[in-house]
Amino acid sequence: MLIIHKLEHTHFSSSEAIIIDYILEQGLKIKNMSANSIAKATFTSAPLLVRIAKKLGYSGWNAFKEDFIAELEYLFKEQKVDASIPFVVSDDIMTISNNIGQLQIDAIQDTMSMLNHDDLQTALRYLRNAKELDLYGVSNNLLLAEGFRSKLFYIHRNVNICRLPGNPKVQAAMSDETHCAILISYSGETEFIIEVAKVLKKKETPIIAITCIANNRLSKIADVTLRISSREMLHTKIGDFATTTSIKYLLDTLYAGIFSFDYQKNLDYKIQIAKAVTVTRVMSLLMKMNFLNKLINSKPNKKTPLTWVLFLFGSLYGVRTREC
Repeated sequence: MLIIHKLEHTHFSSSEAIIIDYILEQGLKIKNMSANSIAKATFTSAPLLVRIAKKLGYSGWNAFKEDFIAELEYLFKEQKVDASIPFVVSDDIMTISNNIGQLQIDAIQDTMSMLNHDDLQTALRYLRNAKELDLYGVSNNLLLAEGFRSKLFYIHRNVNICRLPGNPKVQAAMSDETHCAILISYSGETEFIIEVAKVLKKKETPIIAITCIANNRLSKIADVTLRISSREMLHTKIGDFATTTSIKYLLDTLYAGIFSFDYQKNLDYKIQIAKAVTVTRVMSLLMKMNFLNKLINSKPNKKTPLTWVLFLFGSLYGVRTREC
């Protein structure tokens, strides 16, 4: 969860709230202000700033301020399209279409800019060495997970989709060091995601976290973290356009990385499967055509009613339609 979202969901005393209001109002201006300067400006005390930082999970004020400034600089970076409100009521359909397209481009470029070579290599090493791949997520993330699983299925790698909520702890409890787990959570603070991560950690299962830019609990537990575009506001966004695009890009990158480990072998296997499927479809089509011709040319009798002919013709037509 981003710090600005944490500030909205954390209870502060009246004195603490004065400081929170001040730093939100001043924004990047507090970058060069000391704790004593902020305390003086808000008529409070420096120890109160430390207490706020610890309430938010930081060791001290400077650690909090460093992350807060970095987050603001990220969020205030100029964007061509607002990630939360990419279109307004007065926009025509072509403007909306262009904005959504630009937003997806921005989301991928944003995600690419946060990709670290060493982190990506580490994640791919875990995936390559794992005998079992387990993917944990919620809601829309599961649809993206299914796409990831489908791609890997065609290069003979199995992915277990662990739906949350459900019985993810059971799957996690059956995991071990031969598994690799991918946990997808925008906030990185979802309670059952954290519970699963803790179980996986005890089982010594390598954990790859896909989450926002915040220094959240999931990223602290994970062995490696891949960051997603995090410019959408939790409560004021029209849809998860940027987040969905960002997660899909990372999953596609991981798939491509896995594929590249045994590039020629995987390519040959996919071609082999494609040929086998094509031959099966052609044989099925020829058999139906042959049987249909026999029915049409034979004399009508009780054993070959018209409904059978119509059924086979419809089936044949359906095969041809799907091929198109």
